[in-house]
Amino acid sequence: MNEITIDMLHRNNVGKVSDKWESYLEYYDTLFAPLRNQAISMLEIGVQNGGSLETWAKYFKSGERFVGCDINQKCGSLEYDDPRISIVIGDVTTSPAFQAIRTISPDFDIIIDDGSHVSMDVLNAFVNYFPMVKPGGLYVVEDTHLLYNDQGGGGILSEYDAYSFFKKLIDVINFQFWRDDVSINTYFRTFFPLRATPSFILDGWVDSIEFRNSIITVKKSLSANHEKLGKRIITGRSAQVDVAPLQLIGEDA
Repeated sequence: MNEITIDMLHRNNVGKVSDKWESYLEYYDTLFAPLRNQAISMLEIGVQNGGSLETWAKYFKSGERFVGCDINQKCGSLEYDDPRISIVIGDVTTSPAFQAIRTISPDFDIIIDDGSHVSMDVLNAFVNYFPMVKPGGLYVVEDTHLLYNDQGGGGILSEYDAYSFFKKLIDVINFQFWRDDVSINTYFRTFFPLRATPSFILDGWVDSIEFRNSIITVKKSLSANHEKLGKRIITGRSAQVDVAPLQLIGEDA
């Protein structure tokens, strides 16, 4: 019997309203599959009607905590039969909300930002909460098409919006190849005062970043380092076209 998918759970939902774009559902089924049967903890920034929290709880049956945070006071009246689901009311970028979330769970396997979609909020949330992602965990920013809106502090030509920030993270992943040219602190002067770049960026906690239509996914490294390419592994003994690889390991052609 086929397992229930996120796509199926969302489409068959008759409870609290949940609003997701079609392409997200298939993507999440692939992205979250390795974590499906684990005792995960999950934070969702932006609750609205609360339906997606029910979807996550049904999908991750072995999950331990599902925390939603929303600035809308009405979300405080949402009730769930599942005791694993908690709601925090407040601005996720402020200290009271941050502390309330940490009280429920000090770290998370998955964080999804489906909040204001305002560029500065997206950036601040990432800086504050990515350190709470467990090694190997995922930080997802939804509805990033809204970052192109001028009123949200973005725009296709903006060099100071959240999209531009995440694009810079691509270079940080490859820092080992330009580390002698410029420091990470200098490279991020657009966004942070000199020598004030978040330590998780300086230390190499960003393992990978994926850009899709309206979604950005950042994976956290298993350990903090900038040597992400690993060792060069050369095998075989016959080099009829180019002997250079064999010379690298000190063998004759």
